[in-house]
Amino acid sequence: MNKFAQLMMIVSLLALLLVSALMSGLIQSERWTISEVEVAAEYRRVSAEQVRFAIKKTSEKSFFRLDTDQVKKSLKSLNWVREAHVVKQWPNSLKVTLTEHQPTAIWNEQQLINQRGELFNVERMDDVAGLPKLYGPDNQVQALYKLFNRFNRLLQPLGHEISVAQVSQRGGWQLTLRNGLDINLGTEQQESRALRLADTWQNLLRSSQQTPQRVDLRYSNGYVVQWRPKEKTPQPQSKSNQKQEVS
Repeated sequence: MNKFAQLMMIVSLLALLLVSALMSGLIQSERWTISEVEVAAEYRRVSAEQVRFAIKKTSEKSFFRLDTDQVKKSLKSLNWVREAHVVKQWPNSLKVTLTEHQPTAIWNEQQLINQRGELFNVERMDDVAGLPKLYGPDNQVQALYKLFNRFNRLLQPLGHEISVAQVSQRGGWQLTLRNGLDINLGTEQQESRALRLADTWQNLLRSSQQTPQRVDLRYSNGYVVQWRPKEKTPQPQSKSNQKQEVS
């Protein structure tokens, strides 16, 4: 018998001994309990207390019997957790790595979109109220999110990001920038229309002392601008010459 065959026989015998020990109860939960948990997480949205509670949900604490998939499932049930990686390390440790969602937009006032264009739910949106809002059909979220980012880049020369984007069932885009400017891109040639506005933006501003309020780009050779009404300059009030007696 060669050395390789001998080695394989030894490994097989050790495996059989381990199985026998498990079946006979020699390896019990209280003898091989996981007592250390190492967590790698940024803790921006998820707290250490939430993580500990999620791990404790798993009733089995034995190193051999603990199901890491169950721990992973429990961790991923936390609202802000996008991904969880759980590994057992001999003899009594559990290594956990968490990746949190990075919110980039609010979808239909009900969910959040992360940096990958994935939807996720949270209990409260109070602390993300400043995120841009995107409205559209639920079955098109990833495609619309890509276009949203694309239009944001194309409209950079205007100096303000998109705060609200509304997409109709027919694919028409209406945007509101953070300075309040409304832009109608229509349903066709949206990228070229956005570029047309960006390329002529400075000339547009120089052509009038007023500020654009709405821009309708649904035209083949140009666009229509609605200007904000001029603010009335307050008239100086005449002051009456009053004398005050000082006693």
